[in-house]
Amino acid sequence: MNLALLASAYFKRNLILPLGSLGIGLGVGVLFTVLSVFNGFVNELERNIKYVSGDITVDCPIHYQIKESDFRYLFAQFPEIASAEPVLNWFGLIGRRGSRGLDKMATTDLNGIILVGTDDIASTDTKSMTLSPTLAKRLGLEINDYAEIISQRPESKQGQPVRESFQFLNEINTGRFDQDLDYVYVNRKDLINFLDIKQNFTDWKIHLQDGYSSEKVIQKINMALSQEPFSYETTTAARTWRQMGGTLLRAAEDQRGTLLIVFGFIVMVAAYQLIATLLLLIGAKKRDIGILGALGCSKWHICRFFLLLSLFVSTVGIILGIIFGQLFNANLSYIERLIGGGKPVFLPEIYKFHEIPVFVDWAQIGWVIIATYIITLLFSILPAWRATRLTVIGAIQSK
Repeated sequence: MNLALLASAYFKRNLILPLGSLGIGLGVGVLFTVLSVFNGFVNELERNIKYVSGDITVDCPIHYQIKESDFRYLFAQFPEIASAEPVLNWFGLIGRRGSRGLDKMATTDLNGIILVGTDDIASTDTKSMTLSPTLAKRLGLEINDYAEIISQRPESKQGQPVRESFQFLNEINTGRFDQDLDYVYVNRKDLINFLDIKQNFTDWKIHLQDGYSSEKVIQKINMALSQEPFSYETTTAARTWRQMGGTLLRAAEDQRGTLLIVFGFIVMVAAYQLIATLLLLIGAKKRDIGILGALGCSKWHICRFFLLLSLFVSTVGIILGIIFGQLFNANLSYIERLIGGGKPVFLPEIYKFHEIPVFVDWAQIGWVIIATYIITLLFSILPAWRATRLTVIGAIQSK
């Protein structure tokens, strides 16, 4: 007797079993979507930190006297380093220039920004800048418009303020709301001339070759920076991208495990109802169980039949769960509006990103599937054992 075919026939003829699969499917689908969104959030946060800070960042005080060539020579000694880029960071204020600010009064206010001087921005006859569409919209700027940047020269005795017009030529979107709103990218030489300083960098953004750990490489870099001519404080000289991420990154990574446990209980609740479903089925199909025993099925065969039946219910539920999860992921914006009553719930001011990030970690989903099978099998042992306790005569005589 093929018990698998018999379990399939029972599944098709008893509506309560497909409903049990639907419950498991909804639990798996919700867990699938929650993990995808949270993994997307963590991955986007990590990608953004590496994009802005590199794998390793070396801090250099503004009055630090070591030459750029000395740093380039030092980093060339490390085969693990793919590239090392000097960056000049400084603060400033930005606003629309002169009377142009009167076109839209809401944009005349000055916005505090971080000026990032980088060699990735080309030097032009008119000093150019690159900023995000979010900041451009707030300032009321369009491509080729000019804005005025105000700052303070670090080497002036009385904090001399300086102002300069920069032309908005290119847009950049890091994907992270707070950085898009606060960062303005300019050519490093233009920023040096604007501030009139000798020190032409405040940080080094280091990218590593594939396969190298930033935690191991940073130890070598800090050791080299503790020697002449650098004489750095090794505890603050260089930081990995994880250290640059700070508490936000650590909290996000810690919460991923917590969410997996919490939403795992959703699957457990769905699997728990499988006990009630199978017990109800056993009560309704006592005669069938008695007939199976009369036809020569041993208690082990009857137990195995109900275990196979639970596996069949779980398999259909898992397939439905993956389908539901993919549908949820594809329609997150609609679900967001549905939950919020037509208003956005995922606010970039709070969650840092313009859109809900999604990343499906199929290895993690595989563990969810394995856990679901284990839970449903464990929960089906009691009904299967109850079925073997029925006597053949008593089961056949039951109504």
